[in-house]
Amino acid sequence: MDLPVRLVTRVPPQPVVLVDGSGSAAGLELSHWPGNRTPSALRHDLSTGCALAFARLEPAERERLALGATAIVNNHYDTDGTCALFAVRHPRRALERGAALLGAARAGDFFQWPDDRSLCIDALVAGLADPQRSPLPSVREAADDLQRHQAATDHLLEHLPALLDGELGPYRELWEEPLQAARCDRDDLARCSRDDLAHLDWSVWTAAAGARSTRPGAPQGFDPGRHALFGSSGTDRVLVIGPSAAGATYRLVFITLAWFDLQTRAALPRPDLAALCARLGELEGAEPGAQLAWRHQPADSPSPELWFGLAGAELFAEHAPLLRPSRLEPARVRREIAQALLAAPDA
Repeated sequence: MDLPVRLVTRVPPQPVVLVDGSGSAAGLELSHWPGNRTPSALRHDLSTGCALAFARLEPAERERLALGATAIVNNHYDTDGTCALFAVRHPRRALERGAALLGAARAGDFFQWPDDRSLCIDALVAGLADPQRSPLPSVREAADDLQRHQAATDHLLEHLPALLDGELGPYRELWEEPLQAARCDRDDLARCSRDDLAHLDWSVWTAAAGARSTRPGAPQGFDPGRHALFGSSGTDRVLVIGPSAAGATYRLVFITLAWFDLQTRAALPRPDLAALCARLGELEGAEPGAQLAWRHQPADSPSPELWFGLAGAELFAEHAPLLRPSRLEPARVRREIAQALLAAPDA
């Protein structure tokens, strides 16, 4: 589709093809975000899947659906959004690489691990827009995030076919370390015990006492990353327990599956994380405002976490360096979390 591709901070008033994201755009939406207006025949679990469904249409039908559109836009920068932009802008080349596009998008938005190439593409998409790591002068010299993201997007729209075909060598510095770390994390998880509670869509990984993550540069303790966790489990929420002589670390992560508008699975409601956090804090006996405490991110964010340790965890963080040992026994923490999951109100 011969339209300019633009990243925007707010959706323009004129008609556009809005790919991924949201914003009540005038024109066509191709997104899996909550509240999207994607035509029912084009809906998919991923925005890239919506865009590929659009690409499969006859050219005349694509033109009809996008009638009057002045640009193809997205209001944020990430892997699924970039792959979706490419599929709308270059439908023929995208359809030739549909499975690879969906794999990369899945690694990005769902923190899954379809294959190493998908994981590497997700890592390099992030790295290309990082002013400290990007090999692109246009990114390093950009004045703000929007310019950086536009420069990285422009580069990817040109070079994504080669990346999807496996030509990743020129970007090795962006993906080699994340891939190595994820492989170590996956190997570490293979040595854990695992309980799957299907009725709660919940996996619990428990390391051996004193186990430590083996990825290069990992801090003390047990802290496997999101891609290893959700690439191995397939559930919507995961608890990682790291027992040690000083106590046990806990990291409860809710993946994005319950946040996006999915077509292939029904999402279970999320619990009241604030109430669960308060309950665990009461059992912990930590003073209000203590440096070490039970903490949580907003339950209505796409992929929130709950943990014991220091404050300041970033949204969507791969690892959790702020974890610290809790005095609570794993059986008690599991029971409290299970009760909160069971008590979660229907959406």
